Amino acid sequence: MKHVIKTLCLLSLALCQSAWAQQENPLLADAALRSPAVAAVLDAPHEEPADALAAMFTLLDLREYAAAGEVFKPIAEANLSAADRAALVRQFGTAKFLVLAREASEHGIAGGREFAQTVLSASATEAAKPERLTQLIADLASDEAIVRQAARNDLAATGLPAVQACLEALAAANDKDERSQLLAALAEMSPIADPLVIAALSEGEGQFRRDVTELAGHLHLLETVPWLATMAAGGETDAEVVATAQAALMKMGLSLPDQNDALAVVKRALEKIDAGIPTDSLPDEVGLWWSFAPNTQKFNSRELISCERRSLIHARLAQNLLVLPNASTADRQLAIISAVEAAHVLGEQPSPEISTLANSLTTADLNTALAAALKTDRINAAIACAELLASRADGAALRSLDGTSTPLAQAVAHPNRELKFAALTAIMKIHPAKSFPGASYVPQALWLLAQGAGTEQAVVGAPSMAHAHDWAGNLRALGYDATPAVTGIELVQQALASPRLALVLVDSDIGRPLLREVIYQLRAQSQLAHTPIAVLTSNEDLLLGEHLSTVDDRLLAVSRPRTPKAMQSIVERLGDLAGTQLSADERTDYAVQAIEWL
Repeated sequence: MKHVIKTLCLLSLALCQSAWAQQENPLLADAALRSPAVAAVLDAPHEEPADALAAMFTLLDLREYAAAGEVFKPIAEANLSAADRAALVRQFGTAKFLVLAREASEHGIAGGREFAQTVLSASATEAAKPERLTQLIADLASDEAIVRQAARNDLAATGLPAVQACLEALAAANDKDERSQLLAALAEMSPIADPLVIAALSEGEGQFRRDVTELAGHLHLLETVPWLATMAAGGETDAEVVATAQAALMKMGLSLPDQNDALAVVKRALEKIDAGIPTDSLPDEVGLWWSFAPNTQKFNSRELISCERRSLIHARLAQNLLVLPNASTADRQLAIISAVEAAHVLGEQPSPEISTLANSLTTADLNTALAAALKTDRINAAIACAELLASRADGAALRSLDGTSTPLAQAVAHPNRELKFAALTAIMKIHPAKSFPGASYVPQALWLLAQGAGTEQAVVGAPSMAHAHDWAGNLRALGYDATPAVTGIELVQQALASPRLALVLVDSDIGRPLLREVIYQLRAQSQLAHTPIAVLTSNEDLLLGEHLSTVDDRLLAVSRPRTPKAMQSIVERLGDLAGTQLSADERTDYAVQAIEWL
């Protein structure tokens, strides 16, 4: 028996050595000698990219990462077309390339992560081609159940492009069976379809709106309840749509609302937006905003930061107040201002209907709306109000019965430069003949804007001069005029002396004074109240920084950056916290105008 075992071991060793012991690559030869399984994988033909990938994936499964990296080298150097890359995903599946991306990062397989990303990108591009989506949508009407199911599966796997194509096909469809098949396919695409369904429900018309109303009920999409309640309670003239909205609410397990219920639902949703409570369609990061154009029956999307999306969500919800019969005058004014705000965010002119309604508002109405926008920190709404006040140049906007600053004067003192400029424009067009409550804010704002042209500034505070200078150098490489500081008081002084300040970095170990006092001093200055701040911490102080960020929505707590790439990531995240940012050209235009006014 011992002789048999010995013979088998010698035979196994011989097999391992047969092909790979003589190879020029010592790493692969050594791996083959260690493991018969590795030797078998390496002995298999792998001249073609697909065969080499199969071998590499097997080596990854065997945890032979070094050997996998060697086998991958010719694949990384191969000049594959986009079609070839997409074909690899169809052959091996998406999961394999996700594993490759992860393992390549963890085990140093050069080029593996980048290759996986390009392959998956090519596959996504191939899957989203209009001709393919058109064919899949046509397959939904096939006589064969297996073809219909395969089409639904492929559409669901394609993601957003398929959702858009299906909804646009639904908008154009007249045949009842065709619409039913499209609705069945869309029902399998939640939650990725939700933002487009909400856009279609809000902006669609006729049969299409009835269909997406039915879809919202089937998906139990609670975000659509304000629209469904409005339609069900008399905010819709089409009886078929009303019945469908009522059925959708009942499918969600909700009772049928009357007009008062519907109004309360809409106002409660608006209050949540004003309070900054996030919704599923309002992520913290940059995201897509979807809209539907009934005249073209097409969807449009654009990338917006969260504060801009918040404005548009508010406007979309508020439009229900214009169709509810029991909405008050104040409710309708809110809807009008929100629509003007949305147009400002999108860089468009309000619709003729909204423009007519906005022109019917009195100056007192606009002042009230501006005060409400400032109170809830809806910057875009405040800018819209200031621009409307500027267009009518009515001196009543600067009158105060109790001697306190008017909303327009308060807007001049606001830290947001765009709002400050819009309010100054209104005051300059009014051209007051005498002083008014809050007039002292005007020269301060003018001088601040006049100094706003040029490179954006940053201030960096750290107890170590080496760290402060190193981080400031990283910021200069990113295009900032960065100033280092080694004490808390020096940091605050430098921030106050920087009229183009874009961001502040402060180490959690800063002293004279300590971190909490430094943050308080920065926020106590009106011009710095909205400046994004990054607290750079050690692992021990990270909890302190995270606690501070819970009470300051423009403060970010992160670990100390060790590389320029880490610093760039921090700057990008601070840019998202800052909200809408002015370009260098816009700041220059503001400065030129401010100097002329001075």
